[in-house]
Amino acid sequence: MLIASPVISSTVQSEKKKSELFPQCTRTKQVAYPFSNLRTSQSVVDYEELKRLQALSNEPEDREETHYLFMKQYVSVLKPPPRRTRISRNKSTGAKTTEALPLPPVENQSPLLNRSVGRAGKEITPFQRDIKILRQLIRKLQIQRTNAENDQIFQIMAQFPEFMALDPRAEILREAIELAHLEICHEDKQPVLPTNGYFFILKGGITTPSLPSSELPPLSSPPPIQTLTVGQSFGSLIATPESKYKTWLITTDERTEFLKINKDEFTTVKKKFEQTEYLEKYSLVTSCGEYKTWSKPTVDEFLHLIEWINYPQNTSRSYILEDILAKVSFLTVIASEGFRCPFIAFLKVGECHVLRKVDVVKLEQNGTKGRQLRQVVMGKITAPDSFGEISVLLQEAMTCTIVTATHCWLGIIRPEKVLELPDLTRQLILQIATRTFGHLSQDDIHHEYVSQETRKEWTDFKNDMVHHIMSKKKSFFGRGK
Repeated sequence: MLIASPVISSTVQSEKKKSELFPQCTRTKQVAYPFSNLRTSQSVVDYEELKRLQALSNEPEDREETHYLFMKQYVSVLKPPPRRTRISRNKSTGAKTTEALPLPPVENQSPLLNRSVGRAGKEITPFQRDIKILRQLIRKLQIQRTNAENDQIFQIMAQFPEFMALDPRAEILREAIELAHLEICHEDKQPVLPTNGYFFILKGGITTPSLPSSELPPLSSPPPIQTLTVGQSFGSLIATPESKYKTWLITTDERTEFLKINKDEFTTVKKKFEQTEYLEKYSLVTSCGEYKTWSKPTVDEFLHLIEWINYPQNTSRSYILEDILAKVSFLTVIASEGFRCPFIAFLKVGECHVLRKVDVVKLEQNGTKGRQLRQVVMGKITAPDSFGEISVLLQEAMTCTIVTATHCWLGIIRPEKVLELPDLTRQLILQIATRTFGHLSQDDIHHEYVSQETRKEWTDFKNDMVHHIMSKKKSFFGRGK
């Protein structure tokens, strides 16, 4: 900005007016401004240093950190004052000598700025990239984060065993991610209590101090001093007696950031999730067959043993045995005939096909006859229905093979958990359970096989005749007759 120096008028009329207004000021002194001579003035701002500070980070997520670094190092933008000289005269010779005065000491630059120089061109590891993504996403408020962003946070946090050990159910941990927020400590040696929730360190570090013997429980040794850094976590979502004897202190000079999940909020979400899951399991069991007549206390005895499992849709529609062996990767087999069922299943969503083996005679191309095992679709299981009770409780082999026809969602009880049921409950299950299509004889299976093969041959014959006629008459779709 240019500053114009004032012009002092020297006319007689102006002097008269000034003497009339100010009778005591008979003479006017001309003012000399420091920037009146723009060619000789020097700038006191180092613009190269200013550009370097402005280029620390242009990302909108790092505005707060960039502002913090800029305010700590803005003094480096100002140029040092010019060297002052002192002229002294030698008494003996009369010569003049110039002596430079020492400059004031310059304060050391903060290591934070030196660490951030060249940050854009520095290669980062996958771990550092994940931590950076976490810091960017967790800065948003809980209500501002989308489901995709919460899923991304959960995928990153699932890589850390300490987080996955908080609860064996991944669904609850996914709900807990929506409660996560950013916790910042701006001061050094600031205490953090781990009993408030779960803390994941995003920046900085903490350490445990040595506690006096008066604060320790009797007959116990003092806990060892630990130091945690970025990527490590502490705290718990469950009240433990050990946590009340720990006090964590921040040891880094810079501010420390945490991903925090509050314990009380997590407990509330966990209770709602368990209540919803209980209602789904109770509704599923009481809608299956003879389980409708059971009382609520009897059903509650094994509801906590049920877990959910999903099966994809079966992509193969050929149930010939050799084709099944050749395309086993495309089949989704839940239970196999001749083997024990892997669990007791309650079908909530989907449809399953029930297959039975049959021994048939097949005519080979050379005219010889041979025997062959084939799979025949004898029926289907739809929701809500159950199977596998007798096979698991009595350790018997399945009388049929069960494969998925659509996407299936099942509630299952594994054999090792069945042993936790009371004897009376297991006897009740055996009384109402039936073998899946176990009443069919070999004649019934053979008759169904012949019926299906006849329909298949007739369908193939019609398709061949239609294709033959269309190719012979040269009749194509969209081109007329």
